Amino acid sequence: MRKLISLVFISLILVVYSCQKDELTEPTSVDLEFSMDSYTCNGDGGAKSGTSFEMTEGTMIVESIEFDGRRDAGEDYFFTSNFSEPLIAQMHIQQTNQNVSYDIPQGVYNRIELNFSIGDGNEDALCLQGKYQRGPLDEIEIRFEYSFKEQIRVRARNNKDEEQIVLKSNADLKAKVIFDVPHFFQFVNMNMIKNAEVIQVEGKDLILINSNSNINIFNVLVPKLDNSIRVIFDE
Repeated sequence: MRKLISLVFISLILVVYSCQKDELTEPTSVDLEFSMDSYTCNGDGGAKSGTSFEMTEGTMIVESIEFDGRRDAGEDYFFTSNFSEPLIAQMHIQQTNQNVSYDIPQGVYNRIELNFSIGDGNEDALCLQGKYQRGPLDEIEIRFEYSFKEQIRVRARNNKDEEQIVLKSNADLKAKVIFDVPHFFQFVNMNMIKNAEVIQVEGKDLILINSNSNINIFNVLVPKLDNSIRVIFDE
C-alpha cells in the first residue's frame, strides 16, 4: 500500500513538472519595430535665432541579430538570426524591407540582450539625414554616413524602464528598436555645424559627415554609437 501511494505521489510530481516544462516552452510572438527619435538644435537665442539644424531621417542596415535571454525558470534561450539579404530599416517611417518576427519561449526574463551586426560591406551601415538652416530662406542638407561593419549589443528593458521582461504565450508583443539621435548628437553644437566643410553634390550644398569629410564631427559622434540604440519590450 505504501509503495502504491509513493508511486502515485511520484507520478503526480512528474505530471506537474511535465506541465510546467511544457508551459515554459510555449512560444510568444515578438515583432521587432525599428524607429528613431529625431533631433533639433537651435542657435543662440533659441527658435527665434533663425539658425538651427535637425536630423529627421535615418536608415540602418542589419546583417544579423543575436538574442540572449536569461530566465528565472526554464532554460535560458539563445538564437542567431542571419538575414539572407540585409535588413534595411528606414527608421523615420518605421518601415523595413522584410518582416522581423520571432517565436520566443514565454517566461520571466531577468535579462535580454540583443546583438545587432550592422553593415554589409556594400551600403552604409548607418545613414542619418537632416537640414541646416543658415538663415530664414537658406538651408542645406546634412548627411552622416557610417560605412563600417559594427557589433552593437543592447540590453533590453520593458516599458517601465526595468530589465525584467515578462513574455506570455497568449500575448503578441513588440520589441521597439529605437535609435536615439539626441543622444548620438549630444556633443555636436551649432558652431561645429556652422564651421563644417560644405561640398557640392549635383549642384547642391551638402554638409557630409563621414570618415573622409568633417572628420572632427565624425570622431565626436562615433564613440556614442554603442549607447545610442534602445530596445523596449512593449509588454
